[in-house]
Amino acid sequence: MRYAIVSDIHGNYEAFTAVLDVIDGMDVDGIVCLGDVVGYGANPNEVVELARTRADLTVRGNHDQAAIDPAEEAYFNSWAVEAIRWTRDKLTTESLDYLTSLAYEAFLPDVHLVHASPGEPAKWRYILSPQAAAREFASFKESFCFIGHSHVPMIVLRTEVGTSELLEGEVALPAGARVLINVGSVGQPRNGDPRACFAVLDLEDRSVRLVQVPYDIDTARAKIIESGLPRFLGDRLLLGQ
Repeated sequence: MRYAIVSDIHGNYEAFTAVLDVIDGMDVDGIVCLGDVVGYGANPNEVVELARTRADLTVRGNHDQAAIDPAEEAYFNSWAVEAIRWTRDKLTTESLDYLTSLAYEAFLPDVHLVHASPGEPAKWRYILSPQAAAREFASFKESFCFIGHSHVPMIVLRTEVGTSELLEGEVALPAGARVLINVGSVGQPRNGDPRACFAVLDLEDRSVRLVQVPYDIDTARAKIIESGLPRFLGDRLLLGQ
């Protein structure tokens, strides 16, 4: 079985459709979304509808949670607060119902799926380094754990002797190894590369690779600015920050 795993789309229709076009050209058996379907971008309902119809599994992200629970805004910076309030005002009843239906974590055979951290799925804790990732291995038993949230792709391998290593691009798991993968962001990358990023998991050969996809950033940016959302949220797309 092969899966495309996306995360942090953040209402960016242009990025999501570009990624889906690439996925459609791959031999995959399903699509998984690790949350933050909305927030920041100008097309929340369109992206929710694509996630609802195209993803076989979707988990809840903190921006999805904030869209249905204003109390979550307390943890956001001013740009994120303005964006999620704008988003909440735009979301249809159907979109809100879908976001409300999402669980904090999900599972495939030997795969743990969560937005932020396997140890505390509803606490939205960031995993920003291989050292932080190493501490998370005690919180899941599966060979693979996929996360998003930080918008920065990362692959951390844990071998049988307990070591961990930061890897990039593609990795095949040795016998007895386990791995935690941050799949990056489709809709708002923050690793200095403005291309949309997602992961492909092959359970048969126990491999994971990261895929980066160019998209129409100028249109996504223009929509953000024209909608009245903070200009910064459009400008940062150009830099991947």
